[in-house]
Amino acid sequence: MRICVYTALIGQYDGLIEQSVAAQSTADFICFTDDPDLTSETWEIRRVKRAFGQDPVRSARLLKILGDDSLDEYDVTLYIDASVLLRRVPEQVVEDWLTDGDDIALSTHGYREQLLDEFDEVVRLQYDDRSRVYEQLVDYSLDCPEVLESRPLWTGILVRRRNPAVAATMRVWANHVLRYSRRDQLSVLAALRSGDASVRVLQVDNFDSPDHQWPVIPQRRVRQGKAPALPTGPLLAELRRAVRQVEELTVDFNGRTARDVIDSERSERARADGAQMRIEAVTRELAMTASELKQTTGILGATRNLGRAIARKFGSTS
Repeated sequence: MRICVYTALIGQYDGLIEQSVAAQSTADFICFTDDPDLTSETWEIRRVKRAFGQDPVRSARLLKILGDDSLDEYDVTLYIDASVLLRRVPEQVVEDWLTDGDDIALSTHGYREQLLDEFDEVVRLQYDDRSRVYEQLVDYSLDCPEVLESRPLWTGILVRRRNPAVAATMRVWANHVLRYSRRDQLSVLAALRSGDASVRVLQVDNFDSPDHQWPVIPQRRVRQGKAPALPTGPLLAELRRAVRQVEELTVDFNGRTARDVIDSERSERARADGAQMRIEAVTRELAMTASELKQTTGILGATRNLGRAIARKFGSTS
């Protein structure tokens, strides 16, 4: 059985850890990287081109999930994150993790109870754009709600056979990483439940086990793994929209300049304000006239009443 240990180091996010167990192993150790200056004593360095020039994280995730065509010659691959240090030779790890009937082996997450907690933590730590994470959460709640209540999986170590069932499952996983969050732990459960690959889930301490130590982090660029505080896409779209509006206002359909349009609008507003003032003046005049008429009516009524009283007075005397 041919075994390969591999990792992906894109964008110089991590430093490369030397794996001392490689000296006692017949397995190949391969590091896929876009760093032209990277060297190693225990890894075979293979240069690759980023799948996405401005997205080193997803470029690394695709190598992690799908591997590389050059790995087709191996029967089993043992992927490890660049921050994982192996303590045992890969032959022993594969034997313990991957039994005869299993296609994929990985560990549970050591300190999350539900996948829903992992979603919340990704947003809290700003590991990805919250709108994309929430969209994924809503879709999962409709399509596969049971995975949200399941214990999440840790993907720092993956043991996989090279067969069609595994390839199909990994393709689904990669599609989710491309469509939703780049944090592959959010989508691995949904992907594993979608295919025919037999999966073995182990209870392994993520930080420290007889097989590994994690994280061993030399030269990590922490901010590279963070999402921007504000999404740049919408801001760029708003800027472009503003530019188009300025261009449209420069000359209207009559060939007038933007200044002409502004002056015309000011004149129209001035005329409207003048008309409103005239209406208010007429309204005040009408109100005053009505008040005077009311007063006049009151005087006339009082005069008539006085006349009637005098007539009654003199009429009774005669």
